[in-house]
Amino acid sequence: MSTDLHAQARTLLDRGGAPGISPAEQAWLHEHVRQCDPCRCYAELTARAIQGLSSFSFSVDPGLAARTQAALTRRAQQMEAERARRSVYLRGFALACLFTVIGSLLAWPGWAYVARWAQLAPWEWQLGFSLFWVLPSATIAMLLLVGMALGNGRSNVRSLG
Repeated sequence: MSTDLHAQARTLLDRGGAPGISPAEQAWLHEHVRQCDPCRCYAELTARAIQGLSSFSFSVDPGLAARTQAALTRRAQQMEAERARRSVYLRGFALACLFTVIGSLLAWPGWAYVARWAQLAPWEWQLGFSLFWVLPSATIAMLLLVGMALGNGRSNVRSLG
């Protein structure tokens, strides 16, 4: 008999009663195991191993179970607090970006008026506007994101300890 048929039979036996085995495959497997001694032996050993594992049990110290539950609850609370902190950072970032855009739109005409009055070249007052208006706001927004990233890094280190 071909080794491919044996391999196919063992694969089907390993899958056991898992969903996805067609009735035709089940019928072929039943017939093959009935006629093939090595595959019948493999099927019997597999059935015994599964039966042995299903009767396997162990007891857990109630104190250990309570400590494990407490540790899991504590970790869930830490993760919730981290999520809330990330939410605050992201809201701060969004507000900083929003205020930068709105403030820039409102301040632009004033800067243009002062630049015309001071007879500055367009590139000079646009650079000044960027350096003194947009750059600080963008820096604050980026610092909020960096703070969030650093906070996440520190919380991961704490959870390993």
